[in-house]
Amino acid sequence: MEKIKNVTSDFIKKHNIVSYLFIGIAMFFLALMLAAQMKAVSDTTEVAQGKREAQLIDDLRNIQNKYNDLKVKYEDKSKIVEEYKNNASNNDSLIASMKEEQKQLSIISGVTDVVGEGIIITLTDGENVTDSSLRTDTLVHDSDVLTVVNELKAAGAEAISVNDQRIIAGSAIRCVGPVIQVNYQKVAAPFVIKAVGNAQYLESAMNIKNGVADLLKELGIGVKITREKEVKILKFDGTINFKTARLAE
Repeated sequence: MEKIKNVTSDFIKKHNIVSYLFIGIAMFFLALMLAAQMKAVSDTTEVAQGKREAQLIDDLRNIQNKYNDLKVKYEDKSKIVEEYKNNASNNDSLIASMKEEQKQLSIISGVTDVVGEGIIITLTDGENVTDSSLRTDTLVHDSDVLTVVNELKAAGAEAISVNDQRIIAGSAIRCVGPVIQVNYQKVAAPFVIKAVGNAQYLESAMNIKNGVADLLKELGIGVKITREKEVKILKFDGTINFKTARLAE
């Protein structure tokens, strides 16, 4: 028996079986770890691939939606362009209408020269005070010029000037010493008041019995009214500034 143990011990020492056994076990566990690692990597790759595909699908959907929106806007703009092309004649009429309206507004605001039939009124200082006069002089006052201008406006005058000073909405007529100031410009007698409008109607309004002309004559002021086929009135030559007024929204 002792002999068998010795033979076995010598065999193991000779062939180093224990070392091979440990190496085999280590290799087996290493193979298991490698297999597990490869499985984990494979699962991670599949998850990442799935997420990437989902993201690409979302991006594609977003691009498709933006494309559809742009397509709708393009179609809308194309319709507008086509309408402009089809309505070219209507656009020409609209532009012509706008130009005509601009001309009318220019006349009303006084920023352009105008010409047309009308009357010319000349006021001159008188020489003698009449018995019925309420004044002690026969000079033309600012109130006299203003009375004539207001009467012309009421009679439908389309444009008025005093000594070539265009009367606009903001014009002021006032006395400054021996002269009268119109649009902050000094003017003196004789006062030539021009009005464009229906000449017959304007003349009748001024010469009506007990009207403006009769009143001025009673004050001793010289009044001359002439009807003209063509009266030219110059544009307003000053500066129009609006510090407070603005367009209502």
